[in-house]
Amino acid sequence: MAITFSQFENELVVNNKKIVFDHNIRYVKEANETLIVLLEIPNNVTYLNNVFGINEIGEVKWRIQSVSDVFTLKNPLPFENLMVKGSDVYVSDFYGRKFLLNTTNGELLSSDVVR
Repeated sequence: MAITFSQFENELVVNNKKIVFDHNIRYVKEANETLIVLLEIPNNVTYLNNVFGINEIGEVKWRIQSVSDVFTLKNPLPFENLMVKGSDVYVSDFYGRKFLLNTTNGELLSSDVVR
């Protein structure tokens, strides 16, 4: 069953509960009974781990795991894109580095480079 929500700028409303993020929302996609929220980060701002998982009652379940906790990576960047393919959810950054996301807990499962 789809989760009903509304969004405007940096606010997401789920089940009459408002969540206010630090930055505007770029994408909200539903996967595996979780709303995956990708924040839009301005170029002049250092803000990593800009993906959140929200449950059907409007609670933040998780914030994405830091890439540097799992992978050796030079110059970590905020995520730019959010893709859902079946039950798999991927996030990618400006350099085309793509990561498979666990929608239950926000952990990063694997990495690849998008060409």
